[in-house]
Amino acid sequence: MTRHEAVMTLGLNMTAREDDIRSAWRSKAKFYHPDSPYGNMNAFIKCKQAFETLVPPAPQAIRVRAGARAF
Repeated sequence: MTRHEAVMTLGLNMTAREDDIRSAWRSKAKFYHPDSPYGNMNAFIKCKQAFETLVPPAPQAIRVRAGARAF
């Protein structure tokens, strides 16, 4: 998925900041979650892929250094 497709999937513009991306992803994921009344597994997975495209996961080294403090 390209950055443009990911931004359009989440309903954002190209200049969206990370906190805007997280907020949009949370609302879309909550709406399309399979357990919700409007549940749609394909749309939920597409939202997840869009989020992962726009905000890559933290590297393993950062998670290891944070340790128990991160939770």
